[in-house]
Amino acid sequence: MVDLEEKVKEMQEKMAKLEERATQCEVLLGKVEGELAEKVELFKKTEEDLTNDVADAYGEGFQDAIAQFSCVHLEADPLTGSTFVRG
Repeated sequence: MVDLEEKVKEMQEKMAKLEERATQCEVLLGKVEGELAEKVELFKKTEEDLTNDVADAYGEGFQDAIAQFSCVHLEADPLTGSTFVRG
């Protein structure tokens, strides 16, 4: 009977340790999930910023191309390509 009581006590101690470890794992998981959420937000913001930067650079490049075209072809409309007579 004493042996059985010792085994029950050992099992209870093991269960207590496992429950404590499970609690620690849950806390750690919560921290990791929080960090992941922060990194996802940072990634989305960075992606949006890069997309805007690329769009701005493309627009500036297009305006530069129009300016270059206008310098070379003074008689042409840079947007339609039609020519006009200067008066």
